[in-house]
Amino acid sequence: MAKFILSIKWLFVMVIFVLVTGILTSNYIFSYHFYKKFFDHHIDTVSALFQKGTENITKPVEVFLYNVEALVCCRVLDFNEVEKTNRFLMDFMKKYPYVTSINYGDGNGNGYLILNDRGRWLNRIKKAGDIEHVVWNTLSNDGKIIKKIRVKDNYDPRKTVWYNQALHSKDIQWSKEYIFRTTKDPGVTASLELCRNSKEIIGIDIMIKDLSVFLSKLKETLHPETKLYLLSNGDHIIAYTDEIPTEQSKIYTLDEKNFPLLFKALNSGVNASNITFNNQKWFVNIKKWENKNRQYSLVVLIPHVAITKSLRLHLFYQSFFSLLLTFFVFLYISRRYIEPLIDISKQMPEIGFKKIHLEKHAQRTDEIGYLSRAISDVSVQILKAKEIERKIQESNHFESVRRSLGEAVHRFKDIINVIQGFATLAQPKVSNEFAKNALDQIINASKRAIYLTKEILNVTGERKYEMKITDLNSIILSMKTKIEVSTEDSIKIVYEILDTPLPVKLDIEAFDEVLMNLILNAKDAMPEGGTLTIKTKIASFLDKQFAVLSVSDTGVGMDEETIKKIFEPFFPSLSIHFYNLLKILDFVSKNCKFLYNRLDNYLIFSGFLYFEVFLLCYMLWHGYF
Repeated sequence: MAKFILSIKWLFVMVIFVLVTGILTSNYIFSYHFYKKFFDHHIDTVSALFQKGTENITKPVEVFLYNVEALVCCRVLDFNEVEKTNRFLMDFMKKYPYVTSINYGDGNGNGYLILNDRGRWLNRIKKAGDIEHVVWNTLSNDGKIIKKIRVKDNYDPRKTVWYNQALHSKDIQWSKEYIFRTTKDPGVTASLELCRNSKEIIGIDIMIKDLSVFLSKLKETLHPETKLYLLSNGDHIIAYTDEIPTEQSKIYTLDEKNFPLLFKALNSGVNASNITFNNQKWFVNIKKWENKNRQYSLVVLIPHVAITKSLRLHLFYQSFFSLLLTFFVFLYISRRYIEPLIDISKQMPEIGFKKIHLEKHAQRTDEIGYLSRAISDVSVQILKAKEIERKIQESNHFESVRRSLGEAVHRFKDIINVIQGFATLAQPKVSNEFAKNALDQIINASKRAIYLTKEILNVTGERKYEMKITDLNSIILSMKTKIEVSTEDSIKIVYEILDTPLPVKLDIEAFDEVLMNLILNAKDAMPEGGTLTIKTKIASFLDKQFAVLSVSDTGVGMDEETIKKIFEPFFPSLSIHFYNLLKILDFVSKNCKFLYNRLDNYLIFSGFLYFEVFLLCYMLWHGYF
């Protein structure tokens, strides 16, 4: 049987290996095809991006030329006002840094030039009457002339390329690439005649090297070995990313010596998409467009190895991960049943003590899944049952303690009633001031003890409430004298009681206890005096109306320790009150000889009851039921 299982495992591994090999081979073929399509699409995107970028460079220049034409024809802009013209043109050049200079010339030979020479602003002024001399001005950043120098120069704008090209044209003309006379950099000029037949020409210069930088950035989005060329009118190379460095004062034309790869790509047929150069295969992609009087071509050359190298690397990674996957599949088969059974056996001793979690095995549809679900269900059923039994026992224990506590409290209450009765009967018959005061203490302590028994009976559920409908405002007003007697003279009591009746259903005695507790707490919070406000109002909630009673004071409030305990049960504090009351009764009876014999037996018995009540309260408080 073991050999049979082993053979099944190896058969499965062999099937996986054959499938992986077939997938890798087909994946390589399809990936090559789609990778090539991806490159073509990406090249189209780059070409469109470059074309859009070129338009973003040329469009502002053309719009600005039209604006200058309008301003000059309307006599708003005059090139004779040098500083004003400087400021206007500098604002445009600062916004578009690729504009290096702006030229102006008229039919008389007057010339104007503003130049941004690597951050230094210069002006060249040519006057027609000043033979073979020009004036160079150094400008501030706001166009003012800060320095002048007159140099010998036979400059005449009428002899320039940009002037003659636009002289007889009806629209903007882009010049062929040439070397700028000022910066010695290769570039192009867009020129336009201002006001028909005025022979006033303006030209805006753009350096080619800025286009090469832009082209290099596009190269980074394709492949490090990609070569890009921007050609004008088919033979002038105005920007490129090649191994030939850009030289100052030189414009390249297409030839086989300097650009052999590009030369072969452009001379291999119109529809050629692949060429072989120096035993290396290249993909060719050519995009063409027109801009005014110039035709541009973007040639993209990508080596074939850029695709195959990446695919081979991907094939290596796929093979590696396929072998790794085969290994994990082998482990998966060998441990398909062993590990689940081990997990189940380890958790079997926990049945009855906690819920058995076998979710990852219970999801299976085989025997392991059936067994896991059965064990989980059994563990839950057992816990629900050794749980229901626990709750029944706890309920029985609690009921027993509750009954015992209620019985003890009733007995304690009976004894306190007897003590209070004797004290009440004895009080009119004594003339000794100390004895009268002692009997008052006994009566007051007895009343507090009876009140505390009611508090405990509230918790045990044995206190009976006499609920009836009455007016909340009337109850509060009837307690007015009692409230004022219970407070100090330094405390001002403010009543904000509604005029309209507030019918509520309550136990008047219990309400009296609650309100007096609030009054006494407020009194304790204002030892130096203050204001106690008792207010009633009507509130709406969930489309119903409710009577609201609020008791507020201007006292010191509660400290943080007291706030933490305001919602805690009061069993320990009640038992402490009982203990304090018993001590008062014991002290009074021992100091009043004529009462001692009567009260002594009751005090001893009440002491035993106190211990019983305290023990039951302690059990409730600490959860022993």
